[in-house]
Amino acid sequence: MNRCFYLHFLSNPILRLKVKMFRISFLLIFACLASLHYADGQKHPQFSHIGAGGGVNLAGIRSGLNYDTYDKNIGLNLGIKGNYSFSDLLSVGSEISFEQKGAVHEAFDVNTNLSYLSLPVYIEWTLKEKPRFFIHTGLYGSYLLGARRKGEMRANGQYVAVNESVSDDFRNYDAGLIFGGGFMVELNWDFDFFVSIRSSFGLINISANTDSQPRNYHFGITAGYIYYIGFR
Repeated sequence: MNRCFYLHFLSNPILRLKVKMFRISFLLIFACLASLHYADGQKHPQFSHIGAGGGVNLAGIRSGLNYDTYDKNIGLNLGIKGNYSFSDLLSVGSEISFEQKGAVHEAFDVNTNLSYLSLPVYIEWTLKEKPRFFIHTGLYGSYLLGARRKGEMRANGQYVAVNESVSDDFRNYDAGLIFGGGFMVELNWDFDFFVSIRSSFGLINISANTDSQPRNYHFGITAGYIYYIGFR
């Protein structure tokens, strides 16, 4: 039976061609896997690190009616981040973060508090020397989780406590530019401690029902930890 199959194989050019193509395909797949393994062994490009941190925001609203230009609304920022490096100097980073923004009323002791789920994406330049200083710039997109107005307002000659949802007064989204920098301190081979300072400037009118063009801005400081999942 084996002899018959062998003779049939020799006399069938299509079958011989299929076997030859299979061998070529196998060699190509093996070469691709070997090259991927070799590339993975190199330092770059690679997923470099992940991290988590939190901090404080000083926020305001530009070009909006009744908002104080100089006083800042205080809020929190919490997030997780990831980084994909192309070299020791250049990388691309992204985050998922909870951010509190908003503004202070111009005449009354009232804060408008805006809570966002934000997704910044940025290009980052990092120095090799220790501590490793970095700067980054990019874009962000945010989704409004909620908006509240809280404080005291004067009405009919007396102060009235205010604590109400004003989500309908604002659009559900925001987007703009971010700029920042900071430094990383090595704790051990796997972990760094980082401190970053960032500012953002909204490009979109966040009001849902006014003729003015209010836009978010903020200055924030964040501290946290980085875990390296690739080479340093």
